[in-house]
Amino acid sequence: MSKNNHQDPGNHQGKKRRVIIKEEDLWGRGLPTELLELILSKLIFVVDINNFHSVCKTWRSITISVSPPPPRQPLPYADSSYPLLFEITDDRRHPHRRKYRLLHPLYKYTWNMEFPQQVRDGPKEIYFSKYGWSLLFQFYRDPILFNPLTQEIKELPTMPVFPGFPPCMFFTCPPSHPDCLVVAISGRNSSIYVHKLGEDDWKKHDLKGKMDPSFKPDCHPILYQGLCYCLDHHRNLAVFDIQDIENTWIVHKNLIPSQREAPLYFHIFRALVEHNGQLLAVFIGLKGGPYVFELDLKRQLCVPMESLGNNALFISDNASFSQRAVVSGTGNKIFFPLELKNKTDHYSFRFYSLATGKYHSFFDNLSSDDFSDAEYVVERFWLPM
Repeated sequence: MSKNNHQDPGNHQGKKRRVIIKEEDLWGRGLPTELLELILSKLIFVVDINNFHSVCKTWRSITISVSPPPPRQPLPYADSSYPLLFEITDDRRHPHRRKYRLLHPLYKYTWNMEFPQQVRDGPKEIYFSKYGWSLLFQFYRDPILFNPLTQEIKELPTMPVFPGFPPCMFFTCPPSHPDCLVVAISGRNSSIYVHKLGEDDWKKHDLKGKMDPSFKPDCHPILYQGLCYCLDHHRNLAVFDIQDIENTWIVHKNLIPSQREAPLYFHIFRALVEHNGQLLAVFIGLKGGPYVFELDLKRQLCVPMESLGNNALFISDNASFSQRAVVSGTGNKIFFPLELKNKTDHYSFRFYSLATGKYHSFFDNLSSDDFSDAEYVVERFWLPM
């Protein structure tokens, strides 16, 4: 409460009245409304806008009548501060599947786009994304490298026929690089296929007798310290050198805790991530929070990780990575394509905080121990740059 000390001007000439002002009044009265409106107009990220409105009642009352419209193209907003989400919007049963969407969760911008004519109509699946590009399959055998920001396309040879489940795939570097390789791992026929951009076909590496036919990759592979790592549905970790696949293929079993030791109730997905020079395995289930383990292959250790420090993890089926948290309030959190059920605004997404052990959102005050109030958006993926 404000408190005034009044002095008698008749008996104490020259004495000044001292006024103690509450801190909130100081913030509220210290800056003119026009300046506060200007400051707010320069804030783009939702996190920063929420922080602005949390200062005091006066700042909370400041609004901007017209928000800036999203740019005509998403490319200027595909910076390193926070990744975009890429989503095929047509229903899987749609005969053409021509439309896709890019979203910036913190800018609250959406770009609805159509695939260029070079991309064939029909079923499409995204297998891997990195460097602003996605590995896109058409009719499950005709792959292309597609940049959803610029709509550039690099065609690839038709894939061999894979019996059973589809292969697990990734590419090694930006498609503009002359040494870019596209790699496909097929456990059912115990083979790995490699295609170098610019060549006419795929090179098959036969691993019969080395790769168990039951080996089923359960997340996209990653390159870590020059080697390729891939996790299967039994939590076995496969490692190989792309330059010498037949002689370097090895599988580490029993490295990651079993289902009994780290129960993942109806697990949604798992991922491998490189984080500050460490190899992490991330498991996300319907109940409780994600499990994050640091893997040490030399000592055959798997240690739970309790904090990401100033980094954030971005996890999705076709792209998972660690990134330094440039935007305030995003560090030590795990982001993946979750949004509240029965919501249509695409911005009710949830994230997990390792500091609180709960799921939260930037757009409301709700929190929960699991994401039973949310759903995983199957065809929405991170697009790392």
